[in-house]
Amino acid sequence: MSGAQPLGERPPAPVSDLFATAVHRFGQAWADLVVASLVALALGSVPVLIVASISDNHGVYVASMLCYGVAYFALLGQVMLRGLPERVAATRVAATYTCALLVGLLAGLMVLVLLWLALPLLPLLMFAVPAVAAGDHPLAASPWRSARLAVANARRVWAVWLITIAFSGPVVIGWFLFVQSFSDSVTGVLLALALAAPIAWPFSALFVRALYGDLTGRVVVAPEDRTQ
Repeated sequence: MSGAQPLGERPPAPVSDLFATAVHRFGQAWADLVVASLVALALGSVPVLIVASISDNHGVYVASMLCYGVAYFALLGQVMLRGLPERVAATRVAATYTCALLVGLLAGLMVLVLLWLALPLLPLLMFAVPAVAAGDHPLAASPWRSARLAVANARRVWAVWLITIAFSGPVVIGWFLFVQSFSDSVTGVLLALALAAPIAWPFSALFVRALYGDLTGRVVVAPEDRTQ
């Protein structure tokens, strides 16, 4: 992300431009993004494997929702930090990953309690980690600020969320169904995530980064990514 402009001086970018930006950035840095996704997935899988050795499938399911939620938001934090024009202080890096831990656990808990009903609510948490990474809000205020920003821009935020689901959902479901045909539940889930996460997670993180930058007045769309 490049520097911010005062809000009101630049019209918001079309969602199609933000989508093109995310795809373009993924194409430019796919190797680094795949590695970062696999690292986040591996770290998140450690507690899941520990739970799998001492608990039943329900315990593994609960651990997976919580740990992989944290892993995704940690990747989002890494993508945000890498996209900033300047090197940030270690304290902000620590705050970013702490926010990823808290928001990831909260998102996982929402899914566990509300199941599919959590899907339309998850965008309320979408901007907490980006806000901390960009230095726009402190850690304690980031979830509330994220919800306010999402509600204030509801049409665009939920449009991006639906596009993300439409893009990533078939990838995750396809790999999961394929792996489940020849593997047991725990191994199948981990293998399906290992195959799907390097595609779905970085694209989603880049899309969120582009949207957050645009909503906060930053120039995020390069001329070659404009569709209008």
